[in-house]
Amino acid sequence: MAAPMRILTCRTCPQICSRILGCVNVQVANYAKAKVPAFKGAKDLTSEKPKGPSIETDPAVLTTHCCGANIFKDGSDPPLKPDEEYPEWLWELNLGPAAKLDEIEPGTRKYFKRLRKENIWAENARRKGKKFSLQAPPASKF
Repeated sequence: MAAPMRILTCRTCPQICSRILGCVNVQVANYAKAKVPAFKGAKDLTSEKPKGPSIETDPAVLTTHCCGANIFKDGSDPPLKPDEEYPEWLWELNLGPAAKLDEIEPGTRKYFKRLRKENIWAENARRKGKKFSLQAPPASKF
């Protein structure tokens, strides 16, 4: 249901009516006021912070299970398998910092993706009025 409207005439607010295209009647929405708590202690009841996930500290469990991978309330963390059961590409993943532009072979897809990302960073820094520290933007193609 829509909020009830009340009509203001020039008698009640002549400045508003004269500024709005010379209108005589202006509609104003009457929205409901915010609810006030019933008693002062209501804020204290809702101030409890939610608890985060429990952190595993047992070294035996940390070396035999993938802690934090369980998404179910009643389940348990999955056990780790031997290294031979995992694919080879898993051990070749780069877990360190991303390669810099001069370390990547020019002309590859990875090179152009990194070039585009650094150009976006440089443009954002230029618009904010900051100096970009990685490198100067490349010369224009045109």
